[in-house]
Amino acid sequence: MSSERGRTTSSAVLVYVILLVSVQVFLITVAVEAFQSDNEPVAWATAIVSVVLAASAALFLRYLRP
Repeated sequence: MSSERGRTTSSAVLVYVILLVSVQVFLITVAVEAFQSDNEPVAWATAIVSVVLAASAALFLRYLRP
Protein backbone atom coordinates (compact mmCIF):
# COMPACT_ATOMS: atom_id res chain seq x y z
CA MET A 1 0.00 0.00 0.00
CA SER A 2 2.81 2.42 0.84
CA SER A 3 4.58 1.72 -2.45
CA GLU A 4 1.41 2.46 -4.41
CA ARG A 5 0.89 5.73 -2.54
CA GLY A 6 4.49 6.75 -3.21
CA ARG A 7 4.07 5.98 -6.90
CA THR A 8 0.88 8.08 -7.03
CA THR A 9 2.63 10.98 -5.30
CA SER A 10 5.58 10.73 -7.67
CA SER A 11 3.24 10.76 -10.66
CA ALA A 12 1.44 13.83 -9.34
CA VAL A 13 4.71 15.68 -8.77
CA LEU A 14 5.87 14.74 -12.27
CA VAL A 15 2.65 16.17 -13.75
CA TYR A 16 3.23 19.42 -11.81
CA VAL A 17 6.79 19.63 -13.13
CA ILE A 18 5.62 19.11 -16.71
CA LEU A 19 3.00 21.84 -16.30
CA LEU A 20 5.48 24.25 -14.74
CA VAL A 21 8.01 23.71 -17.50
CA SER A 22 5.31 24.18 -20.16
CA VAL A 23 4.25 27.50 -18.67
CA GLN A 24 7.90 28.49 -18.30
CA VAL A 25 8.57 27.89 -22.00
CA PHE A 26 5.57 30.07 -22.87
CA LEU A 27 6.80 32.82 -20.54
CA ILE A 28 10.29 32.74 -22.03
CA THR A 29 8.74 33.15 -25.49
CA VAL A 30 6.71 36.14 -24.27
CA ALA A 31 9.76 37.67 -22.59
CA VAL A 32 11.91 37.39 -25.72
CA GLU A 33 9.16 38.87 -27.87
CA ALA A 34 8.70 41.73 -25.39
CA PHE A 35 12.45 42.46 -25.37
CA GLN A 36 12.44 42.56 -29.17
CA SER A 37 9.51 44.98 -29.25
CA ASP A 38 11.08 47.26 -26.60
CA ASN A 39 8.41 46.51 -24.00
CA GLU A 40 10.84 46.14 -21.11
CA PRO A 41 8.39 46.07 -18.15
CA VAL A 42 6.55 43.07 -19.61
CA ALA A 43 9.82 41.41 -20.55
CA TRP A 44 11.30 41.70 -17.06
CA ALA A 45 8.07 40.63 -15.35
CA THR A 46 7.74 37.50 -17.46
CA ALA A 47 11.43 36.72 -17.08
CA ILE A 48 11.15 36.93 -13.28
CA VAL A 49 8.09 34.69 -13.22
CA SER A 50 9.90 32.25 -15.48
CA VAL A 51 12.85 32.09 -13.06
CA VAL A 52 10.47 31.47 -10.15
CA LEU A 53 8.82 28.64 -12.08
CA ALA A 54 12.22 27.14 -12.87
CA ALA A 55 13.10 27.18 -9.18
CA SER A 56 9.77 25.58 -8.30
CA ALA A 57 10.27 22.85 -10.88
CA ALA A 58 13.77 22.19 -9.53
CA LEU A 59 12.40 21.84 -5.99
CA PHE A 60 9.71 19.42 -7.17
CA LEU A 61 12.30 17.37 -9.04
CA ARG A 62 14.46 17.30 -5.94
CA TYR A 63 11.47 15.83 -4.08
CA LEU A 64 11.37 12.97 -6.62
CA ARG A 65 14.98 11.94 -6.00
CA PRO A 66 15.38 9.12 -3.46
